[in-house]
Amino acid sequence: MFKKFAAITLSIASAIGFAQAQTIGVDVSALTDVSSFQCAKGEGFTQAVVRCYIEAYGQNPGGALDSNCQQNYQNALDGGFDGVDLYMFPCTGRDSCKSAETQVQEIIDYVGSNSMKVGTLWLDVEIDPSANNWPSPESAQSTLQGFKAALDGSGWKWGVYSSASQWSQIVGSNDWELDSSVPVWYAHWDDNKSFDNFAAFGGWTTPTVKQYSGDVTFCSAGFDTNYYG
Repeated sequence: MFKKFAAITLSIASAIGFAQAQTIGVDVSALTDVSSFQCAKGEGFTQAVVRCYIEAYGQNPGGALDSNCQQNYQNALDGGFDGVDLYMFPCTGRDSCKSAETQVQEIIDYVGSNSMKVGTLWLDVEIDPSANNWPSPESAQSTLQGFKAALDGSGWKWGVYSSASQWSQIVGSNDWELDSSVPVWYAHWDDNKSFDNFAAFGGWTTPTVKQYSGDVTFCSAGFDTNYYG
C-alpha cells in the first residue's frame, strides 16, 4: 500500500504457496505491465486492486489522481483479471488538501470518463510520517467522517484499508467507529493466508481481505498480496 518499508524479494514458490480453496489477489501502486498481471493470474491470483489517488505530498499538496490508475486497471483486465478494485491514499491533515468531497468526485469523474467498471473503492487509512497526514485524533475523526459522507453520497461500494495499530494511532482509540457496515481490508505482513490473527478495531469484527505480504517481487513486478478467504 503506501510504501515506507524495506522491499522484500521472495521467490514465487514462497510468495504463492496456497490451497486450492483460497482466494488470493494482488494490489499495485507502480505501473505494472500486462505480462506481469498475466503471470500473477497464472500463479493463482484472481483479485486485483490498483491505486487511483495519491496524497501528492510535496508535489501537488491538495491530492491528485494517480497517473497510472487507468493503465494499471486496463493492464489487469488484459492480464486476465475479471474485475478490478481501486484504492485511494487521500490527502489529509493539511490546509492545502482538497475537500473529501472533491477528492472522491475526482475519482468518480475519472472512472466515468475512462469507462472503467470498479468493484470496490478502498479508502487507505494509514500514517505517512513525512507528511503528518493525521495530526490529531480529533481532526482525523472529522476528516474520516467527511470521506464517509462523500463515499456514501457517491453510491459506490466502498471499504476501509487499515489495521488495528494504525487505526488506534490515527483516531485515538480502536473503539472509535467510522462505519463498521462497510468491508474492511487489514494489513498484517506475516505471509499467513488466514484471518486467524485479526485484531478487531473500528467496530469491525470480521475482515473481508487481509494483506498478508507487502513489497514482494515476483512475475517481474512489485506486488502486495492479499487473502480473501
